[in-house]
Amino acid sequence: MTKSTQVLYLTLAAVYCMLSFFAHPFPLHWLVKILPLLLLLGTVIRSSSTDWKLAIICALVFSMAGDVFLAVDRQKLFVFGLGAFLLGHLSYIKALWPIKQFKVLPLFGFIVFAVTMFYLMQANLGSLMVPVVCYLIVISCMALMTFYSQLTNPWLMLGGLSFVTSDALIGLDKFYMDIPHAGLLIMLTYYLAQFSLVKGFLFSQKNN
Repeated sequence: MTKSTQVLYLTLAAVYCMLSFFAHPFPLHWLVKILPLLLLLGTVIRSSSTDWKLAIICALVFSMAGDVFLAVDRQKLFVFGLGAFLLGHLSYIKALWPIKQFKVLPLFGFIVFAVTMFYLMQANLGSLMVPVVCYLIVISCMALMTFYSQLTNPWLMLGGLSFVTSDALIGLDKFYMDIPHAGLLIMLTYYLAQFSLVKGFLFSQKNN
C-alpha cells in the first residue's frame, strides 16, 4: 500500500468522522461512509494474486453493504447490517486460514470478552438474541484468527482488536447503556480495523 493511498484513506476516514460528528445526517452520508473502503477495495484488486485475495474482496464488499444498511436506517435495517458484517468476518476468517500456532492467552482473552459482552447485553437483546450471539462468536473467532493465522503480524492483530472494540461499542451502546460520542468512537476504531487488516494482508504478501 503506497503512502499516498494511506494518506488518502486517512483523509477520507477523517472527513466522514468529522461530518458525522458535526453535521449528521448529511446528503449521501452512506456514500461518504464507504469511500475509504472503496479505496481499500481498489488497492486489494490491484494487488498481485494470492490465496486470500478473493476472500478479502468479499470481506470488504460485505462490510460496505453493512455500512450502507446501518447508515440508511440503523434501527430497521440493523439485522441486515449485522448479517452483512457476519459474512464479512467469515470472509476474513477464510483469508486468515489455516492456523499456524496456538496460544492460550488470546483464546482466554476472547472468551472473557464474549462472555462479558453477552452478560451485559443479554437482558435487552429480545428477538435479536440468536443473531447477536452468533455474531459475537464469529467476530471473536475472526479476531482470534489474527493471532493464530500463518499470516499473523502486528497489523493483522491490531485490525482484529480494533474490530472487536468497534463492535463492542456498537453492542454496548445499543443494548446496555448510552456511550458518549459512541458514533465517533465506533467509526474511528472501525476505520482503523479495516485499514490495519488490509495492510496486514498486504504486509504478509510482501514478506512471503
